[in-house]
Amino acid sequence: MNAEAINSGTIDYLLSEPAAAELAGLRTRDLSEGQTLALLHELRTRVTGEEAGALLALARLRQRAAVKFPAADSLFFTAEALEQATAAPIAAHHAAWLDRHAPPGPLLELGCGIGGDTLALAVRRPVIAYETDPVRLQLARANAAARGLSDRVTFVLEDWTAALDNGTLPDAAGAFADPARRVNGRRVFRLGAMQPPISALLRLQRRVPLLGVKVMPGVEDDDVPPACGVEFIGHERACKEAVLWFGAAAVRPRWASIHEGNIWFTYAADRVGPPVGPLAPGMTLYEPHPALIRAGALRDLADELRAHLFDDQIAYLAARERQKHPLAQSFVIDYVEPFSLKVLNRLLVREEIGQIELKKRGFPTEPESLRKRLKLTPGGRDATVFFTRRGDERLMLVGRRL
Repeated sequence: MNAEAINSGTIDYLLSEPAAAELAGLRTRDLSEGQTLALLHELRTRVTGEEAGALLALARLRQRAAVKFPAADSLFFTAEALEQATAAPIAAHHAAWLDRHAPPGPLLELGCGIGGDTLALAVRRPVIAYETDPVRLQLARANAAARGLSDRVTFVLEDWTAALDNGTLPDAAGAFADPARRVNGRRVFRLGAMQPPISALLRLQRRVPLLGVKVMPGVEDDDVPPACGVEFIGHERACKEAVLWFGAAAVRPRWASIHEGNIWFTYAADRVGPPVGPLAPGMTLYEPHPALIRAGALRDLADELRAHLFDDQIAYLAARERQKHPLAQSFVIDYVEPFSLKVLNRLLVREEIGQIELKKRGFPTEPESLRKRLKLTPGGRDATVFFTRRGDERLMLVGRRL
């Protein structure tokens, strides 16, 4: 189900009471692909073919959305908008940060989509939400109603940059913007290529006391405007996004905020990085959370783990003692060898390795390109191989995930 395939009549039906009853019935059904024909045949005894397809698509999207939205069963989505929507814990984090640092007054949400961030903001403040896609705006309005927040949000179908240029953009205490990072079907990687581009957001920043801009997690350091703080946000063991904070919300130049096990962890970027020390068989290797790596925030984690880098340019930590930490995956290292495919295969055969996980950092070759050349033992044990370097020396570390 996507915006291009939905007409206004279908949306009106999905928002109706009869559709709500059908969707409630689908909630407990087997919605797997193998059941598609049977489900559509059953639905078509009561609704049109177009309505049946829309009901089944929405029911499946609600199942998928459950990992992002606790109240997914009452919300409305398109496939593309769901993929792009901010997960509820991250949206609540954005909203709390804006509410904490903005002066009193309403907030602007610029590019609200189906309302992932809108709902979280509206819990804390009145919101004026702009969107250019009428389908997404209608679904965002329905989602606000489903969460009992209709009276907290004013929805505007307009390009906010036009409102900024013609002087009709309302005054607000703060704003959160989510520019499109996919343009003409292709992902963009520079802030100037977003829609709207960073230049429009900098114009906005001169009007609004506090501004947050959601950008790609791989934003280049030389692309970040001066006088803003960069927050790298982690969720579900991935670095999901970066946010450029302007004004009072830019509490530090660079930091990581990570949601893990229903807890938020915050680590500031290092002024002085972790110490550099040895790497030897028997040691524990820690792979830090990607958001920590993107933020350059490893020193505090290293101190907590009593660990060190084995190269100041490689973001793996090593320690003689083993500890658990929610923001680091840990491995025991059995072999540390100069890179050699011949030596690696000899180790794999000797240790009867049957399943292998390949990782790399600071290594010029993509590990998966080597997989077909590895000699594995069917039914053998698991192992992890790290292709990395120390200085100019290429290394391979053979070990096991703990």
